[in-house]
Amino acid sequence: MSAEAPSPSGITRLVGVRRNPVSKGKTPNPQGRGRLHAVKPMLAVFAAIWLTYLSVVAMVLAIDPYDIYRWGSKVQFAMNDVPRDNVVRLIDALAKNRDIKTFLVGGSTTAMYSPDDIETALGGKTVAYNLSYGGPRPMDRDIVLDQLAANARSERIIITFDWMYILESETMRPDFPQFLYDHEITDDIRMVDLPAISRTLEILAGQVQYDSGDHDRYSRFVSRQYRGFQTPAQMAKLQTLIRQYRPMIDAPSGRSCSSFTAINEQLVPRIRRFAETGVEIDILIPILSYANYYLRMSEISPTLLDEVLLSRRCLVEAVDGLRNVRVFAFDDDPQIAGDLGNFRDPGHVYDPDLLKKTLASIYSGKGMLSKANIDSYERRIRQEVKNYNVWNSYLRIH
Repeated sequence: MSAEAPSPSGITRLVGVRRNPVSKGKTPNPQGRGRLHAVKPMLAVFAAIWLTYLSVVAMVLAIDPYDIYRWGSKVQFAMNDVPRDNVVRLIDALAKNRDIKTFLVGGSTTAMYSPDDIETALGGKTVAYNLSYGGPRPMDRDIVLDQLAANARSERIIITFDWMYILESETMRPDFPQFLYDHEITDDIRMVDLPAISRTLEILAGQVQYDSGDHDRYSRFVSRQYRGFQTPAQMAKLQTLIRQYRPMIDAPSGRSCSSFTAINEQLVPRIRRFAETGVEIDILIPILSYANYYLRMSEISPTLLDEVLLSRRCLVEAVDGLRNVRVFAFDDDPQIAGDLGNFRDPGHVYDPDLLKKTLASIYSGKGMLSKANIDSYERRIRQEVKNYNVWNSYLRIH
């Protein structure tokens, strides 16, 4: 019996199979080629951005605008400049400057002093620089002092003993550029930002001297702050807080000198090392208004007054008798710390004459604290704070 001839549709199917054989390899993908073609411009842009970034990094590290390497730009400073918060990136360069013999290591309570102010207060016989910046903490303060110990040819270091020493020893100001001072070059890439690029371009353009140009701006800021604080409404708010917290203002903290690791393990050992090498150390306790303890106890600690006064006692007892070390304080005088007319806010003195007097005490020797008078100093402040009511000579409120 003969085989049946294939039907036309069957022939078509067979022909179709022969013309489009099934491949066991890769199937051509026109859509994939299209996507790759579309992505190529994006990859090119990304590569260009990445290469540009690497070029900028290489330029900044090569110029070294903060003078942290051997090949650094050797920053020249306008000697009466006060960089304030910008100074945190210039510590190494300033510490290497052999002309500077006196450094003020402080916070916002001493940011107003120009190098000329410091030199005048000390009798005009030294070249000084202000390393004050806002919100210092124990750990970043250590870095600053260690840079001075490693590089500076200091004859005198003035240190502010801020309330922050009641904090834990590992506490650091959040944006402090620790990466600039850890000797890890891979960390230094983090300094490449707009200020660093701007400074690098200035150096390439021949502007070698660094000048923050911050004086006028800062003066306007503190003047506005003073005017904003010196109002009856602000005084009324403070008086309300005083009434609210007076029953608990002098509550015991339960702490002892052994509690303050930032003092015992960080600050005092560094003071001792400086003193042993002949560097004169003057410690300034910033003037806080009596109202400040009421205002900040809800933000910092409910036993702020006790902790601050105890920390001061512990410091004085730890350094008392050390050669070349002195401690100064003026806030036990109610004419100073009790009069809110002297302040731009409860924690910052504004009165220029009072500021100069405080700094000049280093030269005159007035206002020194020691084991002999720390009891009476602490007792006066506790009493004044516990009995305090708002007093403002500027607004004639008493």
